[in-house]
Amino acid sequence: MTPRPAIGSTLPIIVIAGLLVVTASCGPSRPPRVPAPPVDPESMARAVLQLIDTDGDGQLTTAELARVPGLVSALATLDTDGDKRLSAADITTWLTGVRDSKVAVTPVPLKVMHKGKPVAGATLKLVPEPFMSAKMQPAEGTTDASGGVSPSIPGSRYPGVNCGVYRVEITGSLPGGKPIPAKYNAATTLGLAVGNGLPAETPVTFAID
Repeated sequence: MTPRPAIGSTLPIIVIAGLLVVTASCGPSRPPRVPAPPVDPESMARAVLQLIDTDGDGQLTTAELARVPGLVSALATLDTDGDKRLSAADITTWLTGVRDSKVAVTPVPLKVMHKGKPVAGATLKLVPEPFMSAKMQPAEGTTDASGGVSPSIPGSRYPGVNCGVYRVEITGSLPGGKPIPAKYNAATTLGLAVGNGLPAETPVTFAID
């Protein structure tokens, strides 16, 4: 006659299995995926050319690109043929990669320096260029003691910024106490492109003279 297994020997297994089921079913749920701002590569590229292609040749020179400093910062990546100019096709190719990545927000470490010294306590804002999606959000942050900052969208539960092309505005004081000049804020000459391999190097350092 085969002996029955003792009840006490099976009870712990049943209890543990039950606990595992409860733990799995009562774990924290994942937050819903945040949609990326819509990107229409062709129309956005056309809008850039309409904005700054002053001679109408379909090619943006470095002088023309100065009006969109974010594209200047991306020139080495977007200029695949090395002629130091951008065409609508160059911009469309990059923006297509941005769209297809479906990245909603991405961290972008930045740094602000003045003559080799960190600029602490400065406010750095990323302002979307007008040809980008209306749903693309501005982002901002305050530099720490090392001059570093990782901007975020105000009110967002996720750290980081939307992918796209920005103007960069930096306000505050230099290490000596003087205000940061207007060419870095109200009349900024700084820009940044984010997404699809950009920025090419991190952190990106903005040098204030």
